[in-house]
Amino acid sequence: MSGLRLNMGREKSEMRVIIDKQAGFCPGVKQAIKTAEQRLNEGKKITALGSLIHNDREIGRLQEKGLHTVSQSLADDDEALKSLAGQEVLVRTHGIGAKVFERLHKSGIITLDGTCPTVKRVQKKVAEHHQRGEQIVIVGKKGHAEVIGLLGYCDGQGIVVEDSHDLGKIDASRPTLVVAQTTVGKGIFQALSEQVAARVIQAKIVDTTCRFISRRYEQIREFAASVDVLIFIGGRESSNSKVLFEICRAENARSYKIESAREIDPAWFEQASAVGITGGASTPVWQFEQVQQHILSLPR
Repeated sequence: MSGLRLNMGREKSEMRVIIDKQAGFCPGVKQAIKTAEQRLNEGKKITALGSLIHNDREIGRLQEKGLHTVSQSLADDDEALKSLAGQEVLVRTHGIGAKVFERLHKSGIITLDGTCPTVKRVQKKVAEHHQRGEQIVIVGKKGHAEVIGLLGYCDGQGIVVEDSHDLGKIDASRPTLVVAQTTVGKGIFQALSEQVAARVIQAKIVDTTCRFISRRYEQIREFAASVDVLIFIGGRESSNSKVLFEICRAENARSYKIESAREIDPAWFEQASAVGITGGASTPVWQFEQVQQHILSLPR
C-alpha cells in the first residue's frame, strides 16, 4: 500500500500518510477469521468460545455477519454446554486444553479448531514431555488465554514464569522442559529460560516464540524510525499490541496508540511530513485504510 499525500496549502509542504506494508493479521489470526467468514457466509450459526481476537471493531464486523461469542468459562459448565449442543463452536487462535476439547465433543458440539498452528505445535510438545514425567515451565503471561490452554496439556501442573520472581516455584531436582508463550519477546524468553536452566539438573529449552511475531519486532522498529509520527492501531487487551507499541514508542517518541479513528488528535501531526500507520497481529487492513482516510480528511 503506497503512501498518500495530503496537500496542506501553498505555505505548507505535503504530508505523506503511509500504511506499514508488513502490518495486518498474522497467519494464525488470518486463518481463524477466514474460517469464521466462510461458515457465516454459508448461513451457518457460529459461536466463538471466547473473543476470537483482541480487536473489538473486527469482532463487531463479524457479529454483524452473525458471529456469536460466549465466555470461554462456559466450557467448564456442563449444563451451560447443553445449550450449544449441535452448534458449531469456533476455538480461537489461543487454543484450549485437551480436556476442554473432550468436554465440547461429549456435549455434542461441532468444534471448529481455529488454534494457531504454531500454538498447536507447542501444545503437542508440552503434552509429550509431561507424559514422560518431566516438569513443564512456560515463559509467559499468567492468565493469558494461550498459557491457560498450554497448561491444559500438562494437567495444569506447569509452572508459568512471567519474571525472575517466579523461579522459586521450580523444582530443581526434576528434568524440565522450557517453552514460551508464542507472543513473548525472544529476548525475554532467552533471559528467563537461561535462568531456569541454571537452576535445574536437566533442562531442555525449546524456543517456541512465533517467528512471524519476532520478525515483526524488527520490521516495526524500522518503520517507526522512518516516519515523523506513528499511529498504532490495536486492541487494549492485546498483549501483542502492547509489546509492539512499546517498541514503536521507544524508537519514535511521537507514537500514539488508538483503537479507532475517533481517538485521533489533529495536533499530533503538527510539522509532520510523514505519518505512518501500523498495528498488531489482530488488526485488519481495512482499519489501517479507514484511519488513513480519516487523517487525510482532517482540516489543515
